[in-house]
Amino acid sequence: MTSREATNLDGTFPPAWIGFGNAYAAQEEGDQAMLAYRTAARLFPGCHLPTLYIGMEYMRTHSFKLAEQFFMQAKTI
Repeated sequence: MTSREATNLDGTFPPAWIGFGNAYAAQEEGDQAMLAYRTAARLFPGCHLPTLYIGMEYMRTHSFKLAEQFFMQAKTI
């Protein structure tokens, strides 16, 4: 099952949103990746992965201060 199929079946399935984010990030579609990761973070507040991936996107775009903030936040989850 693809991420698209998973979100069509259940739009609140956080792993699918993380998968979307990873796919967009691999295509260097940073804005779309961030939207997907933020959706996953909202749906899965106890999981550190969406926050970690948001930090990685900020790092990729050389926003190192923001990246560090999200890495530290992910570490505390």
